[in-house]
Amino acid sequence: MPVSGLSVNPECVSAFNELKLGRGGPKYIIYKISDDQKEIVVDEKGSEADYDVFREKLLEKKEKSGKDRPSYAIYDVEFELEGGEGKRSKIAFITYINQDNTGVKSRMVYASSRETLKNALNGIAMNWQANDPGELEWADLLKEASKGKGTI
Repeated sequence: MPVSGLSVNPECVSAFNELKLGRGGPKYIIYKISDDQKEIVVDEKGSEADYDVFREKLLEKKEKSGKDRPSYAIYDVEFELEGGEGKRSKIAFITYINQDNTGVKSRMVYASSRETLKNALNGIAMNWQANDPGELEWADLLKEASKGKGTI
């Protein structure tokens, strides 16, 4: 059993594999910890190519208390390399935990369970940790994914 005591629902892996294959599958997957706190589950999948739509969906997740709910996400970062070197794609594992508006227990559970999900998903090219909404900007994610060689 994982360190956090949570398991990964099999749908998490199958949704990720569908994203990896491309071919009209999801562009992003948002994961959450189930209400009974026993497993990590798929919260939402989307095929919208606009990063801002994905970002807003991530930011609008709330707990019953009204505080921000942390989330894990997979996003297929596609970009053009400078100088016409072609189109590239990297699969990013994103952990979003708003440090200013998330309960302490939620922060701890999500932080300690991140590796459980990450280890279940084979093919992640990069990791991104965001602790406030400003750290979820497209330009920063693109710079990291393309090592500074991508164009907006």
